[in-house]
Amino acid sequence: MISVSEKIAEISGIHAGDGYLRIRSGVEVDASGNIEEKEYYDNHVIPLFNSLFNTDIKGRFFQPRNTYGFRTHNRQIANLLIDLGFPNGKKTDIVRIPLQILNYNNENFIKRFLRGYFDTDGCLYFSNKHYKFKNKHSYPVISFTTVSKSLADDLDLIFKRLNLKFSKYLKKVKEKNWNNKTTFYFYGIKNLNKFINEIGIKNPSKYSKYLIWKKFGFCPPNISYQKRKDILSGKLDPNSFYGPIV
Repeated sequence: MISVSEKIAEISGIHAGDGYLRIRSGVEVDASGNIEEKEYYDNHVIPLFNSLFNTDIKGRFFQPRNTYGFRTHNRQIANLLIDLGFPNGKKTDIVRIPLQILNYNNENFIKRFLRGYFDTDGCLYFSNKHYKFKNKHSYPVISFTTVSKSLADDLDLIFKRLNLKFSKYLKKVKEKNWNNKTTFYFYGIKNLNKFINEIGIKNPSKYSKYLIWKKFGFCPPNISYQKRKDILSGKLDPNSFYGPIV
C-alpha cells in the first residue's frame, strides 16, 4: 500500500482527467490538454510532477491532437499510477478514484483529487438563463461529465461527503458498445464560492472565467483565453461581446 499525500491525490485527479498510461516493452506516461492550458501545464502540472519525482519533465505540443502537455518514460511515475489502480491503456470507460484516496479518512486528499480532476476535465461556465444582468451570462454552473460508471459512483459519494449540492443527469446512448454519460451540475453563486474556497482552481484558463465574473458580474461565453486575459488587463471591454439592450 502506497503512502498517499496531497500531491499524489492531485496527480491522481490530473491523470484521471488528462492522463494516459501505456505499458509495453517499456512504460509511457502521457498527459495533455487543450493548447490554451499551456500555462497550467508549464506552471503547475509539470512542476508538480518534477517536485514529487525529482525528475525534469518538459512540456511539449502534440501536433496530431492539437494539445499541450508532457510525455515521460519515468518508471517511478508509471509504478505509482499502477499502484493507485489506474489501468494500462484506455481508461475512459473504467477509470475511478483510487481506493487509497477514496477510503482514506482525509478530506484534503479528496479535495486535491477533485481539484486536479476539475482542472483537467471539469467545466465552469456562466449561463444567461438565470441572469442578474439582462441578456448577459451571469449565472455560474460547474459541471463534470464521465462515461465511467465507477467514477460517477465515486464522484457522487465524495460530493455528498463534502456537502456539495449537485444535480445528476444520466444520458443513455443508443449506440452499441457506448457507455451512458453521467453529468453532475453545481448551480449558483453559493456552490461556486464553496468550490473556489474549499477546492480551488489552478488552471489559469478556467480560473480567468471566474475572475471576469467576479469583476464584472458576468462572463461572455465562447471566447479564447487570450481574450479573457485582455478583458482582465483592461484591453478589452466584456460588454463588446453583447449587442445593445433594447
